[in-house]
Amino acid sequence: MESLTVIFGFVAVVTLLLVLSALRWTRSRMARVVILLLFALLLPAAYAAPAALLGRAKPVTLEWMGANVREAKVLSATLVENEAIYLTLLWEQAPNLYRLPWDRRMAEQLQEAQREAQRNGTNPMMRLPFERSWDDREPRFYAQPQPKMPDKPYENAPGNGGPGGNPGIEFQHPGQPT
Repeated sequence: MESLTVIFGFVAVVTLLLVLSALRWTRSRMARVVILLLFALLLPAAYAAPAALLGRAKPVTLEWMGANVREAKVLSATLVENEAIYLTLLWEQAPNLYRLPWDRRMAEQLQEAQREAQRNGTNPMMRLPFERSWDDREPRFYAQPQPKMPDKPYENAPGNGGPGGNPGIEFQHPGQPT
């Protein structure tokens, strides 16, 4: 929403400058009233139009702020055959809803990546989500590899509970308090 406020502010300032220049060059009282009336109607419309789009999927071709994103996490996906592939992508802090044009091969890649990610206990990812490329040699969707298991402490190593060593090292699950 913060970027919409900035964009709205920019549109309002530019429109105000246009209105002021139109008022400056217009001599007719009626034309001035019409210009001010149109300005008063434009401001709420300029604010409400993008706000109405917040919950709708944006085509990936319209994403210009994240054009340099190398990969994004796929939080959810909905496939509507012969219409579109709807994706919730996380590539910075907040998730965004996008729409890809329907492509059977891409839908199959996505489903396979989701299955593999579920088996690995990871998330499906998307390479270059906003790049317009005809190169389809490398799949756009993939599953993150399974995380590496922690090293096991050895029984007879000094410091790991071996003879003459310290008590053994206790495994603590990542993210758990100590």
